Amino acid sequence: MILLIANSKGGVGKTSLATSFLAELAKNNAVIGVDLDSANKAASDIWSSQRTEEQGKFYYMSGNILDELKNAGREYDHVVIDAGGYDNAELRSAMVVADVILVPLKVGANSNIEGFRNTVDLIASINKTRENKARVIGVVTGKPHIGSTPEIDRAINEIVEEPNIESVNTIIGDRTWYGRAYDSYQGLTELEPENHREKKYIDIAKDEFLNLFNEVMNVE
Repeated sequence: MILLIANSKGGVGKTSLATSFLAELAKNNAVIGVDLDSANKAASDIWSSQRTEEQGKFYYMSGNILDELKNAGREYDHVVIDAGGYDNAELRSAMVVADVILVPLKVGANSNIEGFRNTVDLIASINKTRENKARVIGVVTGKPHIGSTPEIDRAINEIVEEPNIESVNTIIGDRTWYGRAYDSYQGLTELEPENHREKKYIDIAKDEFLNLFNEVMNVE
């Protein structure tokens, strides 16, 4: 399966999710990560620098990558693509070949909503040209720890009411632990607490992620 994590807005959690998906898939599969973010190369240059092939790592690609992505899809059990926060030829190539496209929508600013809508519209236009259309999934990210807010409700409704996207039951909370995992070159489920007080909160984050992982991967 080729999984693309995409949004034309930066800072919504794409790399956090992409690295954690790749690390989780690498436990039982032959996987490869593809980094399309030329501005940061965070997944390929930084996070992958301390990881082995068996643990899962990302490689940066640019230019005419369509055939490379197709070949990767044939050679590996799974391919995870971390897209940059902008529309370019590489992103469109990834949308052409992806089996599943996960679009994070971060709770908060109006620009997050706009980026989400632009991305979904682009996917829909590309899906019209495909014989086998990609499965498109929206997920809310960056939920505050406590309670509900109008911003959370707005993000949820944006996904639920969008006809070109499938909603999931999972909401991803604050990205503190994803940041900790990234800084230690790990996926979220590989992260261990530094003290007993952290364990409860890391376990909550892991449960959220694994619920999303299972929904995206169609695991019952």
